[in-house]
Amino acid sequence: MPAKPPQHKPATVHRLHLRASPAQRRVIRHAAAAAGVSVNSFVLDTVCAAAYQQVAARLDIPLDDPDWDHFLGLLGQPGTSRDELQALLYEGP
Repeated sequence: MPAKPPQHKPATVHRLHLRASPAQRRVIRHAAAAAGVSVNSFVLDTVCAAAYQQVAARLDIPLDDPDWDHFLGLLGQPGTSRDELQALLYEGP
């Protein structure tokens, strides 16, 4: 008997419930219409863009000039051999 093809489940969708003032709703609807997208798409795209920026901002490590120069100098140095690590990678635990 032939195997049944795998059944794909639809993507899970979760609802976000937001409270907005009438003025906020109007400006969001207006901006979505100007962008030619649904309010849902506009809100999600805008919020996700802001969220990505927040996450990315936390990944930045600010360095002053002397620390930056030191960091660049370290990057320019040749790597050192890590025999134990190399053996672990090639031979396993």
